[in-house]
Amino acid sequence: MYQIRYTQDTDKEFWFTVDKSIDELTFENKVRDFQSYIFEETYRKIGLLRYSLFGDRFPFCNLLYISETYRHQGCGKALLNYWEQDMKSRGYRCVMVSSQVTDDAHCFYRGMGYQEIGSLLLPEDRTNSTMEIFMLKTL
Repeated sequence: MYQIRYTQDTDKEFWFTVDKSIDELTFENKVRDFQSYIFEETYRKIGLLRYSLFGDRFPFCNLLYISETYRHQGCGKALLNYWEQDMKSRGYRCVMVSSQVTDDAHCFYRGMGYQEIGSLLLPEDRTNSTMEIFMLKTL
């Protein structure tokens, strides 16, 4: 049995084993602003999702993570659906994600109903990077 809930301060240790791209203040802000979720199975933390507001208007999933052991079992789908429903209940009409065009995540998001709306190749990464694809889903 699984549970999805908002991130709490007590999730900090798990969080930083998974997500090293933010600092502690940003973590605290995500907890305070209810902008992240923990996915648990029988009280074992196996995933997280964090988001921000793109242009202060559109919920944008910055990170969707499921422990490798639990991938391809519907956990990512359940977590993304939970987030989408939460955003819909808050009055948002669409949500956004992004991934590199070569990632499995790109295909995952397409299968979840997201459509490509643009791409970005950052100047400092042009020689060694893959294009980032932005995707949108109407709720």
